[in-house]
Amino acid sequence: MTKTGKLKIQWGHLVLLAIIAGWILAYLLDARATSMRVSNLLLVQPVAILALILVLVLVPQCFVREQPNDNTLAANNQDTPPAKETPLELAKIGILTAAFVALAFLMERIGFDVSVFAFLVLGLYICGERNWIANLAFSAIFTVALIYGYGAIIPFPFPLAVL
Repeated sequence: MTKTGKLKIQWGHLVLLAIIAGWILAYLLDARATSMRVSNLLLVQPVAILALILVLVLVPQCFVREQPNDNTLAANNQDTPPAKETPLELAKIGILTAAFVALAFLMERIGFDVSVFAFLVLGLYICGERNWIANLAFSAIFTVALIYGYGAIIPFPFPLAVL
């Protein structure tokens, strides 16, 4: 395979990965500084190490070669260059972000279980799930598993409205 085109760095993605990695590393170091007991690090340390490995796996994808002209597209069996986000897709991203912010603010007001369920239903609908039975069933099953699974590992102070 011949490498053609100029190497382009996707700075936004690279900076986001750096912020995520920095936050994970800071959280891991804080947890280790608090206590080195196994009960303290049993979940935090393996997940942090796995997350850092996943970030490292994603870093090479931030470096892409630009396609210099249309001949290169034909040589790579591509019909058209990659499309940019449409205004509708950007609106979906904005709505999903607003729904996540609402989830964070409504957890204590209407209950952790109801807010997670509502976020999942809306998120699945925004992402394209139009089968309401599948949407509601998945959201309900995931919410119950999250509440009871997370509650079994770590007791959390969020109020529950239904569960």
